Amino acid sequence: MEDPRSLLRLRPSIEEISAQYGQLQQRLRDRLHHEFGPLTWVKSEPLSQAGCEGFPHVPEAEAWALESWQVPDNLPDEFWPRAVDIVRQLTREYGFGEPEIIVDRTGDHEITANDEYGAVYRFSTAARTVLAITTGCHLRAAAKG
Repeated sequence: MEDPRSLLRLRPSIEEISAQYGQLQQRLRDRLHHEFGPLTWVKSEPLSQAGCEGFPHVPEAEAWALESWQVPDNLPDEFWPRAVDIVRQLTREYGFGEPEIIVDRTGDHEITANDEYGAVYRFSTAARTVLAITTGCHLRAAAKG
């Protein structure tokens, strides 16, 4: 079995991956605004950091829940399939798999997907439209050396 620390050293640092996912969130917000806007995106949750269940013996391993974003309105049902296509296309560029449908009913929709490092995004619309990404387990750049 491979040393967990060695495995984590092969991954991007938590700072690098968070910057990539932050860029992804910005691209998603911009693209959805362009297609369906105007959409007023506001931060709904601050960045939070936690240890990693998957690497319990590596105290330096971290997972970050990036700032969540929301639009205070529902995305109309007729726009949802196109919004899913946009999210699928852009998240694929960042290594996320095919979206899994969590909820799909009138006025209430949610999809999620993971990447190879265990990151997960959630994109949903009901009372409001929400975009959230949580990283997988990574080391800080300073701990990789």
